[in-house]
This record gives sequence, structure tokens and C-alpha cells, in this order.
Amino acid sequence: MFVGTINRLDVNRTVFVETHYLDRFDPQYLSNDCFSIIIIKNGSITARIKNIDCHISAPAVLCLDENKTLKILSNSSSDVRIIKFNPQFLNVNMRISTIRSSHYEHLCQQHAFFQLSPFLTEDISKICIRLSKDALEKIEHSFDNLTKNLEEQKDWYWSCRARSYFIDIINILERLYHNFYIEEPYDACIKMAISSEFKVLLTYINTHLEEKQTLSSLYAMFRINKNHIENLFREFLNTTFYDYLRNRRYEEATYYLRFTELDGEQIASRIGLSSSQNFCKFFKQMSGTTPNNFRKEMIAKRKNDSELYELIHIKK
Repeated sequence: MFVGTINRLDVNRTVFVETHYLDRFDPQYLSNDCFSIIIIKNGSITARIKNIDCHISAPAVLCLDENKTLKILSNSSSDVRIIKFNPQFLNVNMRISTIRSSHYEHLCQQHAFFQLSPFLTEDISKICIRLSKDALEKIEHSFDNLTKNLEEQKDWYWSCRARSYFIDIINILERLYHNFYIEEPYDACIKMAISSEFKVLLTYINTHLEEKQTLSSLYAMFRINKNHIENLFREFLNTTFYDYLRNRRYEEATYYLRFTELDGEQIASRIGLSSSQNFCKFFKQMSGTTPNNFRKEMIAKRKNDSELYELIHIKK
């Protein structure tokens, strides 16, 4: 078991997070007092979750909150990874009682807290998320780095780095859960095919933000005409490829600034920029302020939110 500190200045306050590599899924590694992420790379399991039978074929991720019971009916899984965590590992304000409150949706909007939608949904069919090859590789990479930082704890920033890789996993799961915010077409079969094609592009873009991406690189990868790619972005998202990529990199950067202590160089490398100077320039163009000022403003905003203070400190 590995326990992550909330931040480097408060080493005596700890938040539970635990990772496991398993040859075969074993429910004994789950518990009913935390959330769980089950990553199944090969095979399948059939499980009864809240009295509903679910067949889960790899590659897939199963997201469970502290209330969902799971009973294995059949198990041919292999190469499994498990993360058990208290949501406070994402942010100290994300107590389970706060997440369960009627105010949490408002707090998500106010402070960009993670929705944790795949964990909190009551629709059992949505707690299992199928993974593309790209999404699986990104989640595996983040899992390995999360575990490495939890195990080695080699400097003051180990917890911060661990949390940043965990944030990457949560962001992927939430964006896949919400279908990248694209509404499904109502009836047109042709549109359904185009939508599927576009989702493949979006998954690749979102799981390779740290790489240089251009219309030419997408063409080389998928052999999709550049003009057609741009048309897909206009049709489904009413934007261009480059504007979408800039906005996604900015969105990812804001999460690192809000919830970790990663410096500009580290954030730059995670969102495909070459240096901290380029990151500062990019961020100021996007937001009108510097990364450091943004981080300070967001922390102060949370501290000054009386509603959040009441939920965290009074309703313990």
C-alpha cells in the first residue's frame, strides 16, 4: 500500500491511493471505502454489479465508487491494473461527502473539480469504458508513472507528480464517458459512420497532446484528407483542428496549475510545448494572465469560497 501526501508542505496529511499489477483480476483487491479503477488489458470478466450482470471485454476500464458491490461470475482476464483511491488525492476539497452533496455540480463549475462521472453514475452500463489502443497505451503509461512515483518518493515533488499522472487517467475516462462532448446523430447512418471516424481522430489527439500534431501528421497516421479533417471539426465541433488542439492543451494546463505544483517546464512537456518560456507565452495568449498568477488566483478562489468552506469544514 502506498499513501500519497496532499502536498509537499503538509507531509503529515495523507490521502489513500494504492496501485496493483495483477496477472488476473481478483476482487479481493477492491474495498468498499474508496473508489476503484480496474484496467483490463486482455480477456474478459462477467460480473454482477448492484444485481445487474455485466460482461466486460478487454481492453476496458471499470470505474467503481465506494458503494458499488461486485461479484465475479466468470473470469478470463489477464494483465490487469487496479487503482484504489480516495477522491481527495485529486484535491483536498474533494471529500466523498462533498462529492455526494447537492452542491457538487455547482462546485465543479466554480472550481473545475473533476466530475467523476464514470464513478458516480447510477447507469451500470456506463461504468465500463471500452478503450482504443491509443487510450489504453496512455492510461498504461500514466499508471506506470503513478506507481513509480508512489513507490520511489525520491524528492519533495513525488506526490505532485503522482497526482498529475492520476489526473491524466481521470481526464481520459471522463472525456471518453462524455463522448468527447459530441452528441450522437439521431438517425442518419452516414453521419454515424462519420462520427465514428471523428471519434478515432479525437481519441488520438487527446491521448497524444504531448506530441507535435499537425494536419499533415494526422494524414500520415490515418490517411484522412486534410480538408476532410477540417470539415469534420467544423461539422461536429464548430471549430478548426488547430483551435481545438490549442483549447485542449490550454484546458489540460489549467488542470495541472489548479491541482498540482508542476512547474512550467514539466507542464510544457506534457502538452506538447518545447519550453517553459513557450508555455508562459501560450498560456498568456489563451488566458490573459501568467501561469503563476492563474495558479494563485485559483487557490485563493477555493479558499475564499464560503460555500465550499462550509461543506468541507462544518459538515465533516
